[in-house]
Amino acid sequence: MAQSAGKVLEGVFAINKPPSISSAQVLRDLQNTFRTSETFAPLLKQTDAQDAQNRQRAKRRKIDNDNAFKMGHGGTLDPMATGVLIVGIGRGTKSLQSFLDCTKTYETVVLFGKSTDTYDVAGKVVASADTSKIDPHLVEDKLSAFRGDIKQVPPIYSALKINGIKAYDYARSGKELPRELAARDMKVSECVLLDWYEAGQHDFRWPAEEAPQEEKDVLSKLTNKTKGTSGQESDVEPLHKNVGGEKENSNADHQAQRAVLDTPRDADNTHAHARKKKASMHTHTITGLSELPANAPAARIKLTVSSGFYVRSFAHDLGIACGSYGTMAELARTRQGAYTAVQSEDAEFFPAVEYADLGRGEAAWSPRITEVLSAWLAQNPAEQNTASRTNNSSAQTFRHKNNGQNFHKNRSKRRNSSSPE
Repeated sequence: MAQSAGKVLEGVFAINKPPSISSAQVLRDLQNTFRTSETFAPLLKQTDAQDAQNRQRAKRRKIDNDNAFKMGHGGTLDPMATGVLIVGIGRGTKSLQSFLDCTKTYETVVLFGKSTDTYDVAGKVVASADTSKIDPHLVEDKLSAFRGDIKQVPPIYSALKINGIKAYDYARSGKELPRELAARDMKVSECVLLDWYEAGQHDFRWPAEEAPQEEKDVLSKLTNKTKGTSGQESDVEPLHKNVGGEKENSNADHQAQRAVLDTPRDADNTHAHARKKKASMHTHTITGLSELPANAPAARIKLTVSSGFYVRSFAHDLGIACGSYGTMAELARTRQGAYTAVQSEDAEFFPAVEYADLGRGEAAWSPRITEVLSAWLAQNPAEQNTASRTNNSSAQTFRHKNNGQNFHKNRSKRRNSSSPE
């Protein structure tokens, strides 16, 4: 089940994030799972010893009961998104910057006909337009403008800062942007239509809530005019009709999963309530969707893109390019660097650990993580890290695909999955 006794496991792996929880909450769940495991007991012992030394030197690492290990992620995923979340633990955290800069592959569903303030179905409807002229041939034709080197304008609801204030704070407060969000250079190496869904052939839904007119006016003032990657402006009018619908029930399987992960794993229940409270703050189930599927076409599209690409902006811009509106209804990051969330026989790729396995016990998740971290350690031995710690930690950068590096080079052929499923 677990690694050989005494071996310190650290490095970089990936976890397949489920929908409705934040990337930060995934890290908390990993911390709570790993801190009582046999697999990471040697690393925990080493970490505690290092903390004891740092206390004597007045350089204590700031920790709490949710952070037994040094841990971080290599690029956040929105709560509604699923797929590859890169995680660094121990020395692996020093390699995370390289994953922010590598290419990523996504699969997204664009639902045509309406636009929201956030460019996805978690927002409020701000505009609608006819979709009768949208078909797969038109979408295929318009996708050509999104391939290669392009300019992309980020969404208003983003964490990009303008004069030290995040863009979404301007949007929420109704303050006018001090300047327009600048278009950014992006590279799209793959933009492919995977599936086409006519109205009535899918279960994707628009938000049930329509933004009040004052919010639409604020958004219109913030954006000035709707212009996307293709540079086309929309000539459709905002809708002024209420949209009916009921809130969806939360996913029962997900709630059961959360209950397992939030259960304290030792006799110390002091911080159980605090952990559950934090978890609830980072759970974002989309409950405001319409009662019925959207009476509009939708497209599933695969994108391989450079760092900083906003898939929500792509969905919005594609809708405008097709003479209507578009909203992101689904998003999955299927690959980042050499890590993948899909089944692959290619030994160059490392399959992500399934989040659900965390609740199934150490025997479910330990073999895969042990295999991946052992490979990382073979390329990044601790002796090298110690020798270079006072010089340049970048020498320990994780060698992964798409960054001109060769992490997989001396690896033997692996089983595709060590999960019991």
